Amino acid sequence: MILYIDREEVPDVENIRPEVLRYAIERAERANGRFDKLHRYYRGNHDNLRQGKPEPEEVRVAVNYAKYVVDIALGYYLGDPVKYDANQTHDAEGGEHIDLLPLLGCYDRQQIGEIDSRLGKGMGIYGECLELCYASSKAEPEPRSAYIDPRCGILVEDSTVEHNKLFALVWERRETTARQKYYFLTVYTDRTEKDYRSTDLKTAVFRQVGETRNHYFGAVPVIAYENNDERQGDFEQIIPLIDAYDDLMSNRFTDKRKFVDALLVFFGMTLREGDEEKLLREKFIDGAPLDAKVEYIQKTFDENSVQVLADAAVREMHKMTLTVDMSDENFAGNSSGQALKLKLLTMNLLVKNKIRRMERGLKERLTLYNRWLMTKGAMRELSISDVDVVFAIATPINEAEVVQLVTSLQGIVDDQTLLSQLWFIRDPAEAVRNIRKQKQENVEAFQTGLQAPGEDEEKKAERRVDGLLSSAE
Repeated sequence: MILYIDREEVPDVENIRPEVLRYAIERAERANGRFDKLHRYYRGNHDNLRQGKPEPEEVRVAVNYAKYVVDIALGYYLGDPVKYDANQTHDAEGGEHIDLLPLLGCYDRQQIGEIDSRLGKGMGIYGECLELCYASSKAEPEPRSAYIDPRCGILVEDSTVEHNKLFALVWERRETTARQKYYFLTVYTDRTEKDYRSTDLKTAVFRQVGETRNHYFGAVPVIAYENNDERQGDFEQIIPLIDAYDDLMSNRFTDKRKFVDALLVFFGMTLREGDEEKLLREKFIDGAPLDAKVEYIQKTFDENSVQVLADAAVREMHKMTLTVDMSDENFAGNSSGQALKLKLLTMNLLVKNKIRRMERGLKERLTLYNRWLMTKGAMRELSISDVDVVFAIATPINEAEVVQLVTSLQGIVDDQTLLSQLWFIRDPAEAVRNIRKQKQENVEAFQTGLQAPGEDEEKKAERRVDGLLSSAE
């Protein structure tokens, strides 16, 4: 979670008062009730499944639209890994290209795309989440990232309009083998990180565990990602609709079960002892009077009206969450490209807002990694404007049309921009370098072919001429 407090409360971030730490954890514990409910709904454990023991004929189902809404939006803008495109040059003296290889190497070795996907899912479920940057435990450490659940992470910022970072907490409740519960937390500042332990928040006694460790990120190494201004999850506003839909479908299945378990009524006869077991086993009885009659008493209900109500609830859920119902018959695969764009308009509006907010956090990660690598002498200083963060939206594309467009714009638009439009190009800057290298190799090979033949070639040529002359004689 993100917490705002006055800067006067923390005059020295390296010596935070215990009361401040206790206040932050208590606020987080109060907020965790909402986070727990959102996480529970995403996993399909809805409220109707928790309302005591069901009756013998009662059916309870949970239709997990919460998971559907989050996953379809996540796959739409993070289905493909995020690409990082370095701008041409910023060095006025040498005009050198920006080298992102050390930074991208750190990304590739930890498969940063999985971290991005977890961050996007956290944004969709909780409305906010955190990322922790840390140094790996290898013999030659390098920067790494980890997803932090908002239920056990706190980023504390000041109460100004800029919301400058003060410090961050990563905490959890643990238990010893002797069943003694305690709080364990790590405090991150712009220079150090410290571990603390507390057995009772009421006394506000935090005992430091281990030594103070320095880090090389140059700022608080915790990044906040917000889903929207309200920090609401993708499905949080439709939870009442999800509950209503669950009740509707549960009642529908319950009615079906009761319909199957209809009463069998006999008119003009009575069953003898043992006839019930025989009827259940053999499905018929004999010796019934000629004027006897047997029929089922069934409960009737209007299935069409129930279906109309269910369809209306589904439409409202998709409308409220700006997601597209892929099972809708109107979402046909033979629609024109422009028609598909119109149908995906709301989805594009949703993910564009997500992309803007996530891009801010990814650029902050770039800055932290860059500072760490600069301290180790592995990289030059970067500016945020030096790198473009490129998201690949998973919209249906006409591949031939895209290739034709890129080809027609050669000479009008630079190669790096054109290559970034191709869906299979991961690093446009590297692709441009490879093209230049390939052209240079082709030129060198062509020039080598035009050079004078060597001694061996001259002898072969002489023998071919002698053979022609002898055959002519």
